[in-house]
Amino acid sequence: MDVTNPSTRATTVTPADAETRRSRLRDLLGIGGECEARPHRAPQPTGVDLHPGPGEVSQVQVDTGTGTEIPAFLLTPDPERANGAGVVLVAGHGRGIDDLVHTDPTDEYHDALAHKMAGAGFTVLCPEMISFGRRRYPQPEGAEPYAETENSCRIDVARHLLYGRPVMGRRVADARAAVRALRDVPGVDPLRVAVAGGSGGGAVSLLLAAIDPTISAALVATYFCSFEASFCSIGHCPCNLIPGLLPEFEMADIAALIAPRPLIIESGERDHIFPIEATRASFAQLPPIWHAQAARPPELVVTDSGHAFRAGRSLEAFVERLG
Repeated sequence: MDVTNPSTRATTVTPADAETRRSRLRDLLGIGGECEARPHRAPQPTGVDLHPGPGEVSQVQVDTGTGTEIPAFLLTPDPERANGAGVVLVAGHGRGIDDLVHTDPTDEYHDALAHKMAGAGFTVLCPEMISFGRRRYPQPEGAEPYAETENSCRIDVARHLLYGRPVMGRRVADARAAVRALRDVPGVDPLRVAVAGGSGGGAVSLLLAAIDPTISAALVATYFCSFEASFCSIGHCPCNLIPGLLPEFEMADIAALIAPRPLIIESGERDHIFPIEATRASFAQLPPIWHAQAARPPELVVTDSGHAFRAGRSLEAFVERLG
């Protein structure tokens, strides 16, 4: 495989070498050992429900199998609309999972996305990622408390990299624990559990679907582009960085590892941090890989938005492939 020519790398991936490349990607994420099967259980209620009952939101804890529990929201669809599939939905870089379930006019990105997915018939589990919301690193005694919009990414990046692991690897491992937990939720078909997310949540979703072939499908919004055109050319939070990823893995190389499973990509025509020209060029490398495996190729949905997860046609396509 020619790792020096990003325009040709993805199309050379075959099923025979896919697992070797998945293993390599797991190692770069620092989660090689965490992809082994571990005891797990369904999400455990915390005793606090925002809105209990079908179609509403319950607060739960996800057991990672490592002694850590992750706060999460669980949304169950109306029984008449339930399609039996489950989705682990990862929030973008921001205030955390509250943005997925609350309608907030100041949040132009998520727009209560979890309710849209539950309305489409999915059981939805939203795990809090490290650095956001309830999982921000504690402030020292006497320090000013975090503002609502702040995260602890820079602290968590330093803490993880000093131990030789990118914080993105921690997020991918935690999202994988959420997938395992969701498979044990009553009414969810364990063979139809997918991942979805936008921006930073899109990064987690893309990487998790690539390294774990048991993930049924992926919906990746406002993230898929190329590292060269985005992270190497435009300022981003350092929590996105995975040392050693280039030149071996461009984004198209990572997406190629999802084949032949369903992949839906949403991008904004005016996204200022993930240029649409590079997104289209990277996406053009993908359909031949799915065709070579006699599978329905990925779909790229381009909205007229900037950096925002609209979940219009992309969610419809997701339902078509998974629901």
